[in-house]
Amino acid sequence: MRRETLSLGVFLVIILTLVAAILAVPAVSQTNAETTISLLASSMAFVLMAIAQFLAARPPFIEKLFGGLDRIYRVHRAIGMTVLGLILVHYFIAPNFKGLALTSGLNSIALNAGEYAFYGFVVLLVLSLVKVIPKTKIGLPYHFWRWTHRLIGILFLMVAFHQMFIKRPYDGTALIATYLNIFALIGIASYVYTQFLAFVKTRRYQVTNVERHDGATIITACPTGGKLRAKPGQFGFFRASKAGLREPHPFTIAGMEEDGTVRFAIKALGDFTHKVRENIAVGDILRLEGGYGHFNHRRGGKKQIWLAGGIGVTPFLAMASKLKGDEGQDIHMVYCVRDRSEAIGVETFEAQAKTLPNFTFVLHDSATGGRMDAAKLAAGVVAFKPGEADLWFCGPPQLRRAIEAGLKEMGQKPRRVEYERFEFR
Repeated sequence: MRRETLSLGVFLVIILTLVAAILAVPAVSQTNAETTISLLASSMAFVLMAIAQFLAARPPFIEKLFGGLDRIYRVHRAIGMTVLGLILVHYFIAPNFKGLALTSGLNSIALNAGEYAFYGFVVLLVLSLVKVIPKTKIGLPYHFWRWTHRLIGILFLMVAFHQMFIKRPYDGTALIATYLNIFALIGIASYVYTQFLAFVKTRRYQVTNVERHDGATIITACPTGGKLRAKPGQFGFFRASKAGLREPHPFTIAGMEEDGTVRFAIKALGDFTHKVRENIAVGDILRLEGGYGHFNHRRGGKKQIWLAGGIGVTPFLAMASKLKGDEGQDIHMVYCVRDRSEAIGVETFEAQAKTLPNFTFVLHDSATGGRMDAAKLAAGVVAFKPGEADLWFCGPPQLRRAIEAGLKEMGQKPRRVEYERFEFR
């Protein structure tokens, strides 16, 4: 299953971090144990900080290394937690040596920069990792999280200055010094790039139609210049050029035409999505970035079950609209909604099911049919058994876990389970 695999990207992050520790050993071996531990921790932390800055730039080629942007963000979060632990080790196990200082003035400035950066990192990393204030129901707003997260790049610049000019038990020709300087350049370049990301990678679109349904707000937009490059099932970052909607948020692209016209189906689930529903209008200018993600059925097997829960229907809507019947895949689509009035895009699924011999469709209305479970899912599949197929899922995690557990109990465990986690903080 997708979630159980160790991606090449994660493996490379581990190796690059361990190389920092390995190169640091001979450079600090003449010092005491406390200094060795402290400098090993600081070297690994610095490399991880630089990697985090690089991942934040979202270079297109790295998605394949990690298996999708959603997994990159999970790795990014894990890096943050690891860095927090390593810098605490470096701070509380202070190095104690008579090292080399490039200049006494720079050394003093570097010392202060490192100390201020440490306090800043502790505060910002905790804010970045905590979604809800402990023992309260108060969540940290996304815009506040995003603003504080951008400051981490400035702190990285301070740490880069610290590691280059602080006194140390090795000179600038040591392999570890060169290695850390390379990652300093990578991290700084990545941070500078992210500050211009909105101008470099986004495409300008104009809203041409807005439909407010019970289940979602359907937004159609056309490019005013270059168009997005996205495959069915991928998502993009969406923002509008008006008050309250200028922060980029990820949404699956519900449809895309050859001329670049895109459709988003956005359900009002939070502050930003409520503002989208209330304020987006025809004529508004959008800035779109994408596509991202590896949620595409063409990577799957010859037998597939598509299971959508609520607004999780959007990638399947995009993929189903492009089916032509010559894919060499038998697909059974199940769309679960609490009430039929919330369903969107049903006409697309029903039309494809009537036209294509390899596509079947079931709309499950929980209000009349009860809660969807593994037995109901299996009973609706006629052409094959669930245990012979891939399960492609998008929707509430608890529904996926219940279906997986139920199919396993029935002896119908899917060959593989594909899903994406839209947790970008």
